[in-house]
Amino acid sequence: MYIKKVILNNFRNYDREEFNFKENFNIIFGNNAQGKTNILEAIYLSAIGKSFRTNKDSELIKIGEKKATIEVFYERKDRDGQIKIEIDDKKNFYLNGIKQKKISDIIGKVHVVLFNPDDISIIKEGPAERRKFLDIMISQLKPNYLHILNTYLKTVEQRNMYLKQIKFDNKSEDLLDIWDIKIAELSEKIFEYRRYYLQKIAEKIKDIHNNITNCGENSEKIEINYLFSGNSKEDFYNKLVKNRNIDIKRGFTSIRST
Repeated sequence: MYIKKVILNNFRNYDREEFNFKENFNIIFGNNAQGKTNILEAIYLSAIGKSFRTNKDSELIKIGEKKATIEVFYERKDRDGQIKIEIDDKKNFYLNGIKQKKISDIIGKVHVVLFNPDDISIIKEGPAERRKFLDIMISQLKPNYLHILNTYLKTVEQRNMYLKQIKFDNKSEDLLDIWDIKIAELSEKIFEYRRYYLQKIAEKIKDIHNNITNCGENSEKIEINYLFSGNSKEDFYNKLVKNRNIDIKRGFTSIRST
């Protein structure tokens, strides 16, 4: 697939601008602070549903304006498509002119890979950054993964709320099973997705590393290992049960898949 056209209205420093692209390879160039990165940010928004530069949607709207829009036209082997994003008090998403109920409905339509100086955090920072990178990648390839991940996060949030009710309102601990069983099932699915795609990445990384370094059989090798807290719903469930007393005292879930 490739992106044919991007139209921006009141987005960042643009009043209204239209950009047309050719298939295969395009170069965006210009002086500093002219809006090159803003174009990439708009494309990223159409693919992921959020910015890679800010968590505040208000920063995406041109100063002095109340609303911004992004339109991205793309071509795939089987069909053409259009994603439109309206940004005001909240973001609204449209796919081929039809309003979508949630962000996950547009994810996977446009595939992007973003490289920027902050990517070094994947290596230097903690595991949360690596999980975030992996989750974004998998969600583009398999939108159902994003649904599973969001359901998991909501379920953990509900469990945390109930942990506080046990601690402060003497609610029954037995009811934790409702959330523990659900979290264990979702954790297993998340684990399976991540393990599968990490194996794919590991295979590619070895080939790339060998080509760059021209390594022989006895030279250094590069490996990616997935460290996890369990690999089945039974493992996750047993760990949740084992840590219940700790979780009740702390008021949050200590065993996490994300």
